[in-house]
Amino acid sequence: MTQRRAAARRAPAAPGEEPTEPEGARPAGDGWSEGELLRAVVAASPLAVYVVDPAGTVELWNPAAAQLFGWSEAEALGGPLPFVGPDDVAQFDELRGRVVAGGPFSRLEATRRRRDGSRIELSISAAPLRDEHGAVRAVVGIAEDVTERRAIEAEMRRQARVDSLTGVHNRGHFLELLTEEVAAAEATTALALVDLDDFKDVNDTFGHHVGDELLAAFATRLVSSTGSRGVVGRLGGDEFVVALRDVGQARLAAAIGALVDAVGESLDASVGTFALRATVGAAHAADGVDVGELLRRAGLALLEAKRSSPGSFRLFDSEMERVAVESKILESELAGALDRGEIVLYYEPIVELATGAMLGVEAIVRWEHPELGLLEPSRFVPLAQSTARAVDLGAYVVRAACAQLQQWERVQPAARTLLCSVNLPAHQIRHPALATEIASVLQETGVAPSRLQVEFTEDANATDEDVLALTRLGRLGVRLAIDSFGTGYSSLAALRRFPFSALKIDRSFVAGLAHGFEDRAIVVATLTMSTSLGLTVIADGVETDEQLATLRELGCAHAQGPLLGRPSLPGVIAERLATS
Repeated sequence: MTQRRAAARRAPAAPGEEPTEPEGARPAGDGWSEGELLRAVVAASPLAVYVVDPAGTVELWNPAAAQLFGWSEAEALGGPLPFVGPDDVAQFDELRGRVVAGGPFSRLEATRRRRDGSRIELSISAAPLRDEHGAVRAVVGIAEDVTERRAIEAEMRRQARVDSLTGVHNRGHFLELLTEEVAAAEATTALALVDLDDFKDVNDTFGHHVGDELLAAFATRLVSSTGSRGVVGRLGGDEFVVALRDVGQARLAAAIGALVDAVGESLDASVGTFALRATVGAAHAADGVDVGELLRRAGLALLEAKRSSPGSFRLFDSEMERVAVESKILESELAGALDRGEIVLYYEPIVELATGAMLGVEAIVRWEHPELGLLEPSRFVPLAQSTARAVDLGAYVVRAACAQLQQWERVQPAARTLLCSVNLPAHQIRHPALATEIASVLQETGVAPSRLQVEFTEDANATDEDVLALTRLGRLGVRLAIDSFGTGYSSLAALRRFPFSALKIDRSFVAGLAHGFEDRAIVVATLTMSTSLGLTVIADGVETDEQLATLRELGCAHAQGPLLGRPSLPGVIAERLATS
């Protein structure tokens, strides 16, 4: 038949006649037929092509099919499709029946088997083959291997949901999961924000690669500690988040406490072992809050925990809400408080224990708020760190303290040797103009540099920049003191690095003198060490006669606190000077 069609196609037309084709012939080229073209295309196709009759018997199996599935043409022809395993038969029969009934399909994704038993992901298309009467004589199928593509797509979906460093859920996906958790079980869902304390020190000291190791190790610890009870995510940096399931409000404290204990153990990195603390803030969804509000409440609890007791946890309560609102109001008003004259200094006596004489005072800043009354430093000084007036506040304290020394000296001869101590935050001490500004204030007021003492809090993330700044102050003749000694992680290192002339024993150790051997031992060790280094020691926060007697017994020469004199206005200090 093919040869006859080819011969007819090549027969020349009679003179004056149009060339004609035999009826039913479809020329595909010079010297070959449409069938030959189809067979060549199927044989050369990079896609697996196969034909089955309506009963499912293989009638055609191209080379690509043999290569993809592993069965040769001889093995496949005359039998059922070899890649259709026992578990796939029902689906295959349904699809074959659909095509035989005249319903083609395309790009159906399915998993099938190879000859070696491995599974392969396919994109399958199928269409009916009809005879000259239009009846379906067979089904042609085309299969494309999409295993690699699907693996790439799956990895892209995973990367869109997972934090690449730690392997836990990233922020976006965690919030989606949290929304689902809250919607499904609001009354038993809780949220915990987990923050690693002092993590910046690790990156600064050992490098970010070590920090990354610890973050990955901590995430693994957090997932292990949480188990099937919750979902873990990373919000960014060293802040993680955990959604806890099946936790009622009554059990929330116990659940968060157990979480803090579980993640508080040491972590290993390539350069050694690190003992990092985790601080946690938690909130419960039982009040009907949305996810955004739940996160905000947990964040407030975390801030309170970091402020009051790093390494512990806090649960959200309504008082935190009140404090947060008040803090925002105070922050907005603080910028103008200096201009309005609302910032004032009170002075707490520093007493020589052997004689009871007032050897100096500590200047304590207060805010005379027109509505809230007299505010303690803890209520507003931390807020100043985030405003443009932070440096101005520190400068005001130094200038006002020196001016007050000058004023006392004019009216009371006993004030001529009085020491005034001011506590400046680390960022203020690092300010490049501080030494010049203090020198100018001392010159203007006529106060001897040795009568001004600058206190530096030891746990303020001390750097080489701090060493340089304090050295500049020391060259002025200003006395330097380390505040809250014993509460930071590097007290001895601080004494070695900085030019201190005095240290203040933290009030927490003074309070424990009558109750615990450990606090007494720390105070004794501090006094012994300070004597050998030639440092003046001031015990802070003395409240009872028992504490005072113990300090005298241990040989502490100087102290301050409520028992020895509360922070007072300048006039009260002047009266005390007059009677000394």
